[in-house]
Amino acid sequence: MPEFIRALVSCPEQEGKIMIKSKAMRFSIFTFFLFTLISIYAPFCVSEVLFEDDFNKKDIDKGKWIPAASWSIDDEALVVNGGEVGISVKDDFTDFEFYVDFHMINPLWASNWVVRGKDINNCTLVQVVADNRNQFWWFTRVGGAYIVKDDDKLDNESGVQPELGKWYTIKIVAEGDRYDLYLGEQGEELELSCTWNDKTHDQGGIGFRAGGGEHSLYDNLLVTTVGHSFAIDPNDSLPVTWGELKK
Repeated sequence: MPEFIRALVSCPEQEGKIMIKSKAMRFSIFTFFLFTLISIYAPFCVSEVLFEDDFNKKDIDKGKWIPAASWSIDDEALVVNGGEVGISVKDDFTDFEFYVDFHMINPLWASNWVVRGKDINNCTLVQVVADNRNQFWWFTRVGGAYIVKDDDKLDNESGVQPELGKWYTIKIVAEGDRYDLYLGEQGEELELSCTWNDKTHDQGGIGFRAGGGEHSLYDNLLVTTVGHSFAIDPNDSLPVTWGELKK
């Protein structure tokens, strides 16, 4: 009989101590492994989803939206073809991230996004200029009047110039007086396009605007708290996942 086994047989107390140490070691390894997982994944799960719509219903969800008259659902996407401003029923967004896929069919300027809309006559907006200027125009609406300043027409620095007939993803981060806009092709990493500062509106809903001649599709909309991350791989984000499933 090996000396180690003989020692255990002759000394049961020693056997018990070894078993206790073995259990303690297993527990320590499990604890370390769990702590490591939490450390890795906690930064990606600390925020929350505030609002979402994948536009998979046959009609616009009036529980979520106060749509413009021209809005409709076509082939599982929101169609915005003129009709001015439409916004979400939820109107208490303050600091947030607003993600949505968009597809420009016909521009006057092009797609328009609404953030912090108290109502259709009082909101903050941004539109992409779909021509060689390759700009984003930030502006506000107060009491029904649009306020557009030349200083708020900002170059698109993302390296991605949106074209008609292609899907893109935009992210607008509203935090305090600052707005950051990110842009990328659908399914690709988003890059910072421009930053704007404005104090006009500090709370409200999100939505879309289209003037005469502006016609866009929107899909896979998501609003989260600031700093929200969906996965280690940015391509695993919910808007991208919805887009891939719809393909």
